[in-house]
Amino acid sequence: MAWKIKGSGASAPAGQTQASTVNLKRDVAPAVTLHLGAHKTASTHLQKTWATNLDLLARHGCTYLGPDRLRHDLKIPRLRGTVEGFRAKLGPLLGAVRDAQAAGQRLLLSNENIFGGGPIPPILALGAAYYPRAEAHLEPLLAGLGLEDVTIALALRNPIEQLVSGWGHQHLAGRVTRFEDYCAEVDRAALRWSDLIVRILSSTRVAHVVLWRFEDYCALMPALAARLAGLPEGTVLRAPDEHSPRSFLVGPSARALEAVPGILARNPGLAPRDALRRAMTRFPKSAAWPGPVPVPDAEIAASRARYAQEWGQLRGMDRVTCLAP
Repeated sequence: MAWKIKGSGASAPAGQTQASTVNLKRDVAPAVTLHLGAHKTASTHLQKTWATNLDLLARHGCTYLGPDRLRHDLKIPRLRGTVEGFRAKLGPLLGAVRDAQAAGQRLLLSNENIFGGGPIPPILALGAAYYPRAEAHLEPLLAGLGLEDVTIALALRNPIEQLVSGWGHQHLAGRVTRFEDYCAEVDRAALRWSDLIVRILSSTRVAHVVLWRFEDYCALMPALAARLAGLPEGTVLRAPDEHSPRSFLVGPSARALEAVPGILARNPGLAPRDALRRAMTRFPKSAAWPGPVPVPDAEIAASRARYAQEWGQLRGMDRVTCLAP
């Protein structure tokens, strides 16, 4: 399957009908874009798309460095000890950044673990704050790499649904817990993305922030690659293999979670994580078997209303571009 980029947006995958048009300006892509990839916002699929088209991006003047590099040979170190010690460990990544800049390439970096490793409070959220350690991680990284005028790219998601998704992810990792315990330290009704955006823009090294909603991702894809990587009109992008391992991190269905105790009872030596995998194979998350809903409908509706209102506010913020179908 492949997508073709159009001037006003993106065409649908070959053989499918285009559902909507993407309203994107054909601006020159920024020289440096850092996709922070908030957890549970389809970051993995977007990263797999860029990785699948790595050579294509390079031919069009964009060096892409994603999780496969930023967690391994060009690993971003944990922010421990002194800032000087952190910078000293950035050597391999700094070399790759300088090589790309010397070659006149745009830079596109993407890693959802820059703010911390996993969709777990207090990394994901604490109290009323998204990613409470955001500034402490972002500023030393940009300074250590000598990056200025950086564009931050970030997908948002309805807070309560993101928390539910993050809680489901814990089951995949073998950490079974009640939803109320998972987010006990989070003020669910007070979470606001705009607070995080203001904190990111407080960095003198950040020039702009590009936002989109997880809920719009399918309609915006692959135009995001064009907007952030600078691919020209007419470029054909290959879609990632949906059958490759970890291309799509889909959480468990409610029915799968219900089936786990029975599977464990019939297989006493089986690990809970493996029992869940069996249950997910039998009851995959789908329209037939939807995901768990551990909160009242009224709380979901209230969260959606706040989220919609905040999106309208973000569209009016200075140095912020909001992408929408």
